[in-house]
Amino acid sequence: MTRIYEIPYQPDDGSFWTVRLGGVPVGRFPSRFEALRAAVNLAAADGAGATIAVEGADGIWRPFGSDAKRPVSVQAMPPMRKLAAVR
Repeated sequence: MTRIYEIPYQPDDGSFWTVRLGGVPVGRFPSRFEALRAAVNLAAADGAGATIAVEGADGIWRPFGSDAKRPVSVQAMPPMRKLAAVR
């Protein structure tokens, strides 16, 4: 059986995004990014039978890319270089 985690485009009550599994809330998050991250983690834990649907600004639900993978660790940004204008 396929498990579909749903991420809405807009927050439910103006401040939280609710991740749903088959229409049933499984978590509330302060940002859409956090909701998506939680859905990816939940789907990864469920295995091959789980997918993620993301609502677009146009109201159309689309599958989240199947190539999404959790990073093992977040790499640090390289130091910023200062550029000088050449005259």
